[in-house]
This record gives sequence, structure tokens and C-alpha cells, in this order.
Amino acid sequence: MARIIFIILLCALSYTSHAAYQAFTRHSKQPGIWGLLSHEERIDAYFFQAGTHALTVLDEGDELPKYGSLEVAMKQNSCIAGVNGGYFSADKKRTPLGLLKHKGKAGHQLASGAFTVAGVLYDTGKDIKLERSTKLSTPIPRMTEAIQGGPFLIDDGRAVTGLDNKKIARRTFVATDGKGKWCLATTTPLTLRQLALWLSKPQAMGKFNIQTALNLDGGTSSAIWIAKPRIYKASFKEVRNYIGVTLRSAQGSNSHTSKESPNQAL
Repeated sequence: MARIIFIILLCALSYTSHAAYQAFTRHSKQPGIWGLLSHEERIDAYFFQAGTHALTVLDEGDELPKYGSLEVAMKQNSCIAGVNGGYFSADKKRTPLGLLKHKGKAGHQLASGAFTVAGVLYDTGKDIKLERSTKLSTPIPRMTEAIQGGPFLIDDGRAVTGLDNKKIARRTFVATDGKGKWCLATTTPLTLRQLALWLSKPQAMGKFNIQTALNLDGGTSSAIWIAKPRIYKASFKEVRNYIGVTLRSAQGSNSHTSKESPNQAL
């Protein structure tokens, strides 16, 4: 009996080390009304490993929304966590700005020349990468899932210079320690520079030392959903696409046929 209990505990610890939710807070440094409204700044992050977990990029489509919300999109695709995705235009179709791939099929092509498409987050089917749009090490046809975003917040472990320090808004970002560990996260209202400087500080996110971080669509688009513990912070407006986390063995499987539990990795 003792041996069985030990094995159960070992498995539980193993799952937790691979995927977990964590929040990080600090005293608010916002001036004026923002500082009065909240005394605390917060990052809600979901951590996972590239070896055991995969990305899935989900698109609402050009016509009627396919999902209608982050929560529905995540549940219908056997995801265990996810956030809103990249930028999109203000036209009726909410056309995505930049590369968008799902299950190897490109919905939109690679874009360049704007800070909103500075980087590409993608999954090769075996690994996850985050690279500059102009310096991709993997040919686009070999990417299974991909989405563009920007600007970069952290590059080579340091805060990127020249980021906007005026516009305060909720933020969504993706980050990696460069060693296989990743996180998807949202924040309370911050400027891009404030977020970058926060992320660059030692132990800003515990033992997760950020090597590279990319900003995604923020403001009223920011949203995060986690299956366990059950967390859902919805966006204030409809968005075009989402980034979800699945078990790598379940990547590409249809949510109606998959027998994998969305919470198994936890």
C-alpha cells in the first residue's frame, strides 16, 4: 500500500512540474486614476513544457464566429489552458494581421514591417519556438501551428528598449526560459515598458527566468482560460484567434473523438 501511495504522489508531482498555474503580484506603480483603482499589479500565468505539451492556434473564421469565446474554443479542442491570440484589423471579418497556421494549414500569410508582427510563435510537431519574423529557423511549411505577434518584450534575457511607456492596458504575452519551459500569461493594466522591465527582474516569475517574451494582442482583447484550477478571465470584445495548450500526444486530434482528459497533465 505504501508503495502505491508513493507512486501516486510521484505521478502527481511529475504532472505539476510539467504544467501549472501561478499568479505573481506587486504593489501598483501606476500614476493617477489607475493607481487609485488598484493597489496591485498582477500576472496570471500558465506554465508548461514543450516536450510534453503542444500549441494549437484556433481561428474564429471570416464569417460567423466559430466559437464565440476563448472558453468555448478551449473546451471544444481538448485544451488545458489558453489565451487570446494575435492582432486583427477593424474590418467586419476581423482579418488576422500576420501568419496563422493550424494543423499545418495556413489561413493567413507571414507579414512584416510592423511591431505587431515582430515575432512568430510556432509548433513544429515536436517542439515550440519563438523567433523573429525575419529570422525563422524553420520553413513555414514545416510548422504545424503558428501565429505572429509583437513587439518583443524580452530578448536574450533583457528588456527590449524603446517600448511604449504611455498607453496603459491589460496585456497578453508568451514567454520561454530557452530551456523548454513556457508560459502563456495575462496582466492587469501596464505599459509595454513597465511589463518588460518587470519581466526582466530576477525572480519576477519565481524560478522561471525569461529568455524571450513576446507581446500578443492586449487591452480589451486580453483573456485567459485554465481548466484546473478553473480560471476564466474573458476578453471585453470578440477576438479573431486563440492560442491553446494541449498534451502533445493529443495535438491534432478532434475534441469529439479524443479520449484524453483535458486535465491529465495537471
